Amino acid sequence: MSQPTPQSGFASQIAILKYVNDQAISAAIESTLQKYSVLADTRIHVDTFAGGVELSGWVDSVAQSQLAVTLAADIGGVVYVVNNLRQRMPADWLRTP
Repeated sequence: MSQPTPQSGFASQIAILKYVNDQAISAAIESTLQKYSVLADTRIHVDTFAGGVELSGWVDSVAQSQLAVTLAADIGGVVYVVNNLRQRMPADWLRTP
């Protein structure tokens, strides 16, 4: 039976710290998004892994999508942002004249 190398323990500690940091980044982004009333009716999910952020969900306009991406990118620790937000169609879009 081999003994664990010091690096394996250190690597697992780094992985835990990165996970905790990812949680803090996600929480900071979600908190920031909630401060903007223009984003109140959106459904934005934030997923963070190793500093990379993915925004997914639904917004009403391109401007809302751009604002969410900009706000997320401004959070400390964010390495990059992937925008997977989708724009909802307006309710009157399906109406026939």
